[in-house]
Amino acid sequence: MKKLSSFLTLILALSSLVLCSCSDDDNPNPLAGSNGVLDVSPAELSFGVDGGTASFTVNGGTAFVRSEADWLTVARVSGDSKKSEFVVTCAKNTGEERIGTVLANLNGAFTRINVTQQGKYVKPDEEYSFRKAPELAKDMYPGWNLGNTLEASGSGLGAETSWQGTKTTQEIIDYVKAQGFKSVRIPCSWDIHATNGRIDAEWMARVKEVVDYCMNAGLYVVLNDHWDGGWIEVLGFSKSSDKYIPVDEETIAAKTTQLKNYWTQIANAFQNYDEHLLFAGLNEPFQQYDLFNNRHKELTPILNRYNQAFVDAVRATGGNNASRVLVVQGPATNIASTCDEACGFAMPNDVEAQRMMVEVHYYEPWDFCGQEDNATWFWGNGNHVSGNSHNATWGEESHTKSQCELMRKKFVDNGVPVIIGECGAQWRELSDNQAAHDASVKAWFKCLVENAGKNGIIPMVWDINNANRGGEKGTMTIINRSNLSIFCAPALEGIKEGVAAK
Repeated sequence: MKKLSSFLTLILALSSLVLCSCSDDDNPNPLAGSNGVLDVSPAELSFGVDGGTASFTVNGGTAFVRSEADWLTVARVSGDSKKSEFVVTCAKNTGEERIGTVLANLNGAFTRINVTQQGKYVKPDEEYSFRKAPELAKDMYPGWNLGNTLEASGSGLGAETSWQGTKTTQEIIDYVKAQGFKSVRIPCSWDIHATNGRIDAEWMARVKEVVDYCMNAGLYVVLNDHWDGGWIEVLGFSKSSDKYIPVDEETIAAKTTQLKNYWTQIANAFQNYDEHLLFAGLNEPFQQYDLFNNRHKELTPILNRYNQAFVDAVRATGGNNASRVLVVQGPATNIASTCDEACGFAMPNDVEAQRMMVEVHYYEPWDFCGQEDNATWFWGNGNHVSGNSHNATWGEESHTKSQCELMRKKFVDNGVPVIIGECGAQWRELSDNQAAHDASVKAWFKCLVENAGKNGIIPMVWDINNANRGGEKGTMTIINRSNLSIFCAPALEGIKEGVAAK
C-alpha cells in the first residue's frame, strides 16, 4: 500500500504540473523548450504618452503570454489551433520615454514583443538660444488651431470638452502634424481658471500637458489669452459688454495690472521651454462688432498700452523669456485697421530687436466664411452658379491677394513676421450645387494659404471639431479628432495645394 500511495502521489504531482503549464499566470519557461522564434504580428508596439490599447496575434496555435513591465497588462481575447489574439493595455506615462516587453510562448518556442511608449517632453533647467522672429516664421507655415478646446467656458478641467467632446491627446497632435501642419495655435483661457488672481495649478498643468504634446511632435506653439470671458478684450475697452461705455484711466490701469499678473505666472510656468513656444498676449481686442464697430481709431491707443504691458511682463521674468518670440494683436485683428496709419497701431518697445510678430485674423468675405443664414455659398473664379443669389459679390481672389500684400509691405518687409492667427470658411451641406460649394471652399483655402505663403505670412486655420455641418449653416471643422479622420476634405486639399503653390 505504501508503494501504491507513493505512486498515486507522483501521478497527482505530474497532473498538477501539466495543469499549471496551461495557465497564463504560470507561463512555460521558454528556456525549457526549443529556442525557435514565434510568428508574431506585429512584432513591435508603440504608444503615446496617454497609453491605450493595441492588439497582436501569435500564429500557430493557442499561445501563452505575460507582461514583463508593470505598466503593461496583456490578455488573450481568442485562441485556437491556428492562432491566438491578445490585447495589450498601456498605462499613462508621467515620466520619460520607456521600453517594456511582453513574452509570448507557444509549445516551447518563444519571443518577446518590444513595447515603446513616448514620455513627457523633458525641459531641462537651462537657457536656450533663440532665433529671431523672421527666421522662426519660415518654419511655422502652415498652422492649425486647437479650437473650441482650452479656451472654452466652464470651470475646472471639464472646460476642455464643454464646447467639443474630445479630450486632446498625443495621438491627435501627431495626426495634425501628419497632415502637414508645422505649428499649432492653442487658444486658452486663464481668468476663468483663476482664484484671487492665481491661476489654478491643475489647469496650468493641463495646459502644459497639451503644449508638451506639440513639443513631442516637433511643432511650434502659439499660446494665447483668448476671449476668456471678455475680461480684457471686451471690458478692457468698454465698461459694459451690453453697450459701449468708454473706459477710464482707472479701468485701464486695473486691466494692465491684471494682464501683467497672468502673463507673469504663465511665463514663469513655461520658463524652460525653447523657441518652439511663442506667447500671444490677447486674441481679438475690441473685435465685438455691435460694441466697437467704427471705434478702432479711438481704441487702438489703449490696445498699444496693453500690448506693451504684455511684452514688459514676459521680459521681466528673464531667462528664456527675455528672448522668446512674442505675438501682439492688431486693432480687432483686422487687416485694414492694423495697416491704417490713422489708427496709430504701433509695435511695442522691446529689449531685443526682431523678437516679435503681429497677429491679424482673416474671415473675408464674412458672408461666405462665417455667416450662417442668408449666406454666400459660391466663391472664386469658375465656382459661381449662374443666376444663383448665393454667389460671392466681393472678397474673392484679388481681395485676398491685396490683403496679404498689404500686411507684407507694412510688417514683413520691415522685419516683423505676420501670423493670420485664425482663418477659415464654413463647409455647408446643400440640397443642390454641392460640388460647386465644395470647390468654393477648396479654392478659398488654397487662395489664402498660397498668398499668405508668397508674402511671408503664417496662416493658422481655425478648427472646432464639430463634425456636423448643420445643413446650410455649415461648420469650420477640418479634422475629426474623435476618430482621427479628415472631415472636410475640400479644406485640407485646398491648404495642401496652397502650400505647394506658394
